[in-house]
Amino acid sequence: MPRLAIWAADNQLRLLERAVAGPTADVVLEPVIVGCQDRQAADTFAHQLGGAASTNDVREVLQADADIAWLAAPRMLDTDTRSMARGAAMPVATSAPPPAALADLLSEPDGGMPAVFIPLLRSGEAFRAASSALEDFGAVHCIHVSSTAGDHQTSRAALALDAFDLVTHLMGAPDEIWAAHAGLLPISPDPTVERSGHLTAAMRFGQERAASVTVSDGGGTWIRRVVILGEGGRIIVTDEGVSWTDPDGAALEAPPTEGQANAGELAGWHLRRMATGGDTPAISLNAAIVLETARLSCLTRQVEDPEHVRNMLGRG
Repeated sequence: MPRLAIWAADNQLRLLERAVAGPTADVVLEPVIVGCQDRQAADTFAHQLGGAASTNDVREVLQADADIAWLAAPRMLDTDTRSMARGAAMPVATSAPPPAALADLLSEPDGGMPAVFIPLLRSGEAFRAASSALEDFGAVHCIHVSSTAGDHQTSRAALALDAFDLVTHLMGAPDEIWAAHAGLLPISPDPTVERSGHLTAAMRFGQERAASVTVSDGGGTWIRRVVILGEGGRIIVTDEGVSWTDPDGAALEAPPTEGQANAGELAGWHLRRMATGGDTPAISLNAAIVLETARLSCLTRQVEDPEHVRNMLGRG
């Protein structure tokens, strides 16, 4: 039974419960310590999760006698926490990207990402199943990724990074990107300030390929959906499964998958996989650069070139 150390925000109890409960699986996670900045919330979480220890010090979570640590709360991977994660004796998972400028992150040996990003759509069961269908699909012409959640599940930045990671995995880096932020608070020119709300982006790849992304942490419930269009027709991927329709409208056989319906179940699946030595891909540099380019486009209200951002970061 893998031992799990958790750091969470005070509104994430339901997320943690679903992650730990999981399906009726051979591998069950055992929470041994639960941390939160709010000590009362930490005590409540620990009680609800079976009597684990509680703390309001993230150092105790990352130094715990555990098989895996999970930083579920957003905006936790600051400079000090990144350093502690590198020194942890067990694998560390995070559900949010580091709250820092990309230029600063890239100056660090691991690109400022010492933890494994979960639940990464590209490494989940559904996309792994879709990958085998894509082998016979032919050229991919267009992709749309739609991801919505509640702010108790994840951040908008995490959803955007996940979406751009999938797009760039399938299509490479775009030539151009136009993005817009929508919501009550304007986007900040300070890259360390993360805004809630909605983000939409359109990307062009050469003359014949395109992609779009819409993400929001104001959706209340967790839904990720990818539509892939190309020579083979249409493939739709959600966290619950895969469907494939050819250009004539006939349903083709898609690989079966036992998907997960919500953020907690997904996180639990990834944590169990990591705790038992399963491979988990890292976020690509292309995805991080496209996310930064989208942020720049939101500020300038202009089409931006990821290659220009790459050169500014010294990665050209």
